[in-house]
Amino acid sequence: MKRQRGLAAVTALLIVAIAASTAALMLSQQSAMLDQSSMVVARAQADQYAQAGIDWARGILAEDARKSAVDTLDEAWAQPIAALPVERAVVSGRIEDEQGKFNLNNLALVRTKNDDSWVVFNNLLQRVGLPLELADAIKDWVDTDGDLSALNGNVGAEDSYYLALAKPYRAANRPMVSVDELYRVRGFDAATVAKLRPHVTALPVIGDKPTPINVNTASEVMLGAITNALDTARIAALAARRTQKPFASGDDFLRAVALTVGGSAHALYDVSSAYFSVRIQVAQDDVQLASDALIRRNPDKTTVILWRRPRY
Repeated sequence: MKRQRGLAAVTALLIVAIAASTAALMLSQQSAMLDQSSMVVARAQADQYAQAGIDWARGILAEDARKSAVDTLDEAWAQPIAALPVERAVVSGRIEDEQGKFNLNNLALVRTKNDDSWVVFNNLLQRVGLPLELADAIKDWVDTDGDLSALNGNVGAEDSYYLALAKPYRAANRPMVSVDELYRVRGFDAATVAKLRPHVTALPVIGDKPTPINVNTASEVMLGAITNALDTARIAALAARRTQKPFASGDDFLRAVALTVGGSAHALYDVSSAYFSVRIQVAQDDVQLASDALIRRNPDKTTVILWRRPRY
């Protein structure tokens, strides 16, 4: 009888232990599901804040176009948002003028060594310490034909080169949509791309006109490439001159070049821009989200998002 009572007690304890363990497991799963749901909601809300940040950038750029026909680094659009608190989130971001850089897709339009795009890009390669042969490789990547570029010698690359690689692929033969495509172009590795990235972009080319470089926002390296000036001190003086008084027109820039650098400039320049990149970063709870976008500002002062993608 005592043995039966003992067995019953043990059985009861086992049942209680199993029930408690099952309850704990269910509570743990429920907690995990709630955490996951909370994370999904927080990410969705953070994504909405990122979209709102991009829309804010569009508004700033449209308003700027109505105020001025010249784009400079002292305007409202060029001032970053350091950390803006929004409910439970913190939003930061910046707008960057993509026309302060050289558009790699301009090389698809090049026909001779004297084309301004070709001269300026070769000057840029020299200034960042890269071989001129890279210009031919990029030209072959973005142009629509299968002929090897020979403007700097027979050093381009078409399908015959890329299909012979250990992991073969074809030349794009179309405009680049991202500077990251350089990693697939002959002659480019991480170090090479890192040298060139601050000074180049990948923008649409409309018709047969190359994208000009905004001399009000271009780096000193780009100003040197446009003017073909080797004296870095004079280029620095030219950049300092625009800080005091931005270039109001192409003629104004040419006069400044003649006075400061002592030479002339290739015709691949402007004082306004149509393409801007936007980066928005959102921190909400445990969610960290970053989003990039490319915005085009149209002649009628409206803006359009050409692409938006997350940054990892």
